[in-house]
Amino acid sequence: MKKHALALGVALWAAGSGLALAKEHAEHGAHAPAAAHAHTAHWGYEGATGPAHWGDLDPGFSTCKTGRNQSPVNLDDTLAVGTVGLPAVDIAYGTPALNVINNGHTVQVNYPAGSYIKVGGHRFDLLQFHFHTPSEHQHNGENLPMEMHLVHKDAHGNLAVIGILYRTGAENPELQKLIDHLPADIGKAHTHEQVHIDLTKFFPHDRRFYKYSGSLTTPPCSEGVYWMVFRQPIEASEAQIAALQKLLGHNNRPVQPHYARHMLKSWSGQ
Repeated sequence: MKKHALALGVALWAAGSGLALAKEHAEHGAHAPAAAHAHTAHWGYEGATGPAHWGDLDPGFSTCKTGRNQSPVNLDDTLAVGTVGLPAVDIAYGTPALNVINNGHTVQVNYPAGSYIKVGGHRFDLLQFHFHTPSEHQHNGENLPMEMHLVHKDAHGNLAVIGILYRTGAENPELQKLIDHLPADIGKAHTHEQVHIDLTKFFPHDRRFYKYSGSLTTPPCSEGVYWMVFRQPIEASEAQIAALQKLLGHNNRPVQPHYARHMLKSWSGQ
């Protein structure tokens, strides 16, 4: 297992006074492990089942329409409030055999127990990571070609998600391991015992990030999810991004209003 103590400057949204994170909803899609779920309404990214209609498809999806702390959002340097001196995040990710599934909404890599982060000493176990094309979060009003989400859960079911943005550039060797084994069939998990991905190689060199309280970006859009999104994108080649786009299509939810939320950033100044 690769273990790193990274000075990311992350604090729990309600550090010192208990967690302020939503309970996980069991859901097959982008932000939860594959499991039986309470909501059966079909949803997608286009037409009558697209994001504009999610809140009307199922009573359990109502938060997609009525929520005031929804994700994704625009990450605006000029509006985010700078912070310093916050606790670090410890990252301890293993490199298990690749277990990948095309769940019909994204390509998702599931993780067994043992990989985790600690935020201010509080442990969140890594459940899975997955992709959106183009990015869900905007940076200063613009979408990037792709975004990766690393989904974590604590012992009480609270979620914390790390977002990594991608821009077109050099080929990414670690990402290629996944692209070489993209599943075309939907709903079947594939395990590749000889393939091992080192997630720490996806972290940018500049580890400044935005943090805010948001939601799942897929139905049921549950709120209270603790988000950390790195400011600096990492690179993947045009061919690599195209390979994922070909499989996923457009699977990004549009940005949502900030309302009264404060967007924080782990650095001061612009």
